[in-house]
Amino acid sequence: MPKVMLVVLNWNNVPDTLKCLQSLEQLSYPHYTIVVVDNGSSDDSVSRIRAAYPNVEVLETGTNLGYAGGNNVGIRYALGQGADYVLLLNDDAVVHPGALSALVDAALAYPRGGFFGPKVYMIEDRQRLLSAGRVMGNGWDFPHRGIGELDEGQYDQVCEVDALSGCALFVSREPIETVGMLDEDFFVYREDIDWCYRGKQAGFKVLFVPEAKVWHPDTRRRDVDSPLVTYYISRNHLLFLAKQHLGAGIILSSLATYLRRVLKWSVLPRWRHEHRQRDALVRAMVDFVGGRFGRAEWLA
Repeated sequence: MPKVMLVVLNWNNVPDTLKCLQSLEQLSYPHYTIVVVDNGSSDDSVSRIRAAYPNVEVLETGTNLGYAGGNNVGIRYALGQGADYVLLLNDDAVVHPGALSALVDAALAYPRGGFFGPKVYMIEDRQRLLSAGRVMGNGWDFPHRGIGELDEGQYDQVCEVDALSGCALFVSREPIETVGMLDEDFFVYREDIDWCYRGKQAGFKVLFVPEAKVWHPDTRRRDVDSPLVTYYISRNHLLFLAKQHLGAGIILSSLATYLRRVLKWSVLPRWRHEHRQRDALVRAMVDFVGGRFGRAEWLA
């Protein structure tokens, strides 16, 4: 029976992390262990998690390494413990009891499947979808399939997709050893897309597994007004295009799109309240051109 390591990345969010761990206690698949990676929390996360779950290993990074760096700490630990598969989980995810069994079954059924993702629902509206996998769109964007739709069985088939949601990402050992771990230049956002893309380029399948179910908060309304999200998604989209050698044309096209957005946010009266997002987008372009990646210290 394959050994699975569940990596829960916590950052100043102990109430949700405890709910996540509570859901993992109900998993029907028996051969798994859990490690919590505390990503430099400044609250009492570590002591509270250890008190509530004394048998769960907690690794402390000491500083915020982002999604990529924090999860890489957990991945290294998992591989060192002999895990066959790793399931990365955001601290605010809640997992269905049968999800891990469904993911392991899919991995055994598709030996060239390196990356597997569950059907992700909104925690606020438990039958409404957040992600049924990602598909490549115009401009090398990777929108989520089904986002905002009620689940009526329209995504009930295992299928290949182009990328998966990073809030719950199940990965086999072989692609990690083949293509490496998450790229820490991204810090946060788009590193999951990059990882899946590298896996596909190396010949591994990226598969959506609808029988595996996870719930996660719908962060779209919060994210649209966040300069931090604007910065990292914009900079990292350009980084992805450059890393994958997709050509100067597509990079220049993306930069032109961003410049038009900056102009709109600067000139049109109804958009002038977006000055913080405008400034973040300008900084994203400047940092990309200047080769400044990883954590943006000016946002810390």
